[in-house]
Amino acid sequence: MMYIRRYNYLRLYGYPVFAVFLYLILILLNSDESNLQGWKFYTIIDFITEGLFCLIFTIVLFESGLWVSQILHNKTISKKNSMPRFIFQLVVHIIIVSILVVLFFNIDLPLKYGYDDLLLRRTLIIGLIFSILITTGLTAEQLFLKWNESKLEAIENKKQALQSELNALKLQLDPHFLFNNLSTLTSLIEENQITAVQYVTNLSAVYRYVLSNRNKNLIVLKTELDFIKEYLFLYQIRYGSSIIIDIADTDTLDHLNKFIAPLTLQLLIENAIKHNSFSRTAPLLIRIYYEEHWIIVQNNKLPKFTKEPSEGIGLAHIDHSYRLLGSILPEVYDLENSFEVKVPLLNN
Repeated sequence: MMYIRRYNYLRLYGYPVFAVFLYLILILLNSDESNLQGWKFYTIIDFITEGLFCLIFTIVLFESGLWVSQILHNKTISKKNSMPRFIFQLVVHIIIVSILVVLFFNIDLPLKYGYDDLLLRRTLIIGLIFSILITTGLTAEQLFLKWNESKLEAIENKKQALQSELNALKLQLDPHFLFNNLSTLTSLIEENQITAVQYVTNLSAVYRYVLSNRNKNLIVLKTELDFIKEYLFLYQIRYGSSIIIDIADTDTLDHLNKFIAPLTLQLLIENAIKHNSFSRTAPLLIRIYYEEHWIIVQNNKLPKFTKEPSEGIGLAHIDHSYRLLGSILPEVYDLENSFEVKVPLLNN
């Protein structure tokens, strides 16, 4: 059971310490002159016996509280209202402890112990006080656990919502990507069949990468860069020297084994091509370089005279990916002459 696992340390260390503390309280409460005289006849066995009584009382006090708390915790109705549960749990605990105390004092014990009616009332009062403290502590614990569970559930719901939105975005991206390249391939088959074969080979490799990694949230940067080289071949065939892409040398970089959200670089390159006008005389310049724990994709701005309808799918996809990962979000800088996106490199 849940509470059995959670309170093992309390049983092992707390109960003996509390029993000693309780024994000292009972000594103070039962320290009138007649009882002091009775202690003269005590043996070690008597002190051990009273110590065992205190230990048994401690066990009953806590275990009954834990037992009542666990039963109420498993009841759905008790989870809705904390105050009625607290009152009910306290009353039940007090009744259980009081019954056991009265039964104990009805045992025929030696007179030298001084277990009279006055000590019975004092013990009942002690049981009442500790019942209040234990019930309050257990109720507060349950409220904290309930709050923590609600917080974790909210985080999980948010994560699932982000994942659903991200999956929906991926479904929008793939047809758009395939449509553009099939249009290029149609014209290329008529002009140059050898190049068309290479184009189909790279297109299948790129699409295989998209399909195999669409359900992943992280991928090694080196793998993403290898994919980008195959992806860029498609644009080199399609646009020629109208697009110039400069990828910083990665042979000596330590962060090649870092991670990035899949398709991030592809989306940023496609975003730059979609929103800019370019030609051989005024090419689109795209740079991919690094700053500490960031990879940066930057392009010069050559805005189209007629803007295409845009739903912001690419940037939304990247933003959702990193929100899902719970990491630092990408930074977007839309400057006068350039557009720049800084993407964090992550550890696995």
